[in-house]
Amino acid sequence: MRLVHRVPTAAPPAQVWELLGNAQAWSSWELALRGVRGRARVGGHLMALLRFPALGIPVDVLAAEPDKRLVLLVHLAPGLRHTLTYELTPTVDGGTDIAVSVVVEGLLARPAALPLWLYEGFTVRVLAARTERATRQVAA
Repeated sequence: MRLVHRVPTAAPPAQVWELLGNAQAWSSWELALRGVRGRARVGGHLMALLRFPALGIPVDVLAAEPDKRLVLLVHLAPGLRHTLTYELTPTVDGGTDIAVSVVVEGLLARPAALPLWLYEGFTVRVLAARTERATRQVAA
């Protein structure tokens, strides 16, 4: 099952990519994270460090196209993993449409799909707001 959120922002794709493509910046918009070890590059194996509980979650980078696309495979628990695909599409007014799709797999996929989709919808809205605010600060 693939579920998608689409969120517009006035920030250009390069500004969105500054937060999305930099794994160390993820904790500024992914509120469940306190940090990430590793770099967001194709073939990379990251460790996402959760705030509560203090756990590390393995994350594999399947694709990373600057200013365009990031695909992550998140290994949440035995029997539960999900693929996050972020796609950045420039808009005619210079902003970006951010689409995040969630594909959940494993034995626990069915009960986890809706909560994960809702959570990712919230985090992509935080990402859009943070990049828009940074764009306004640069313009001021």
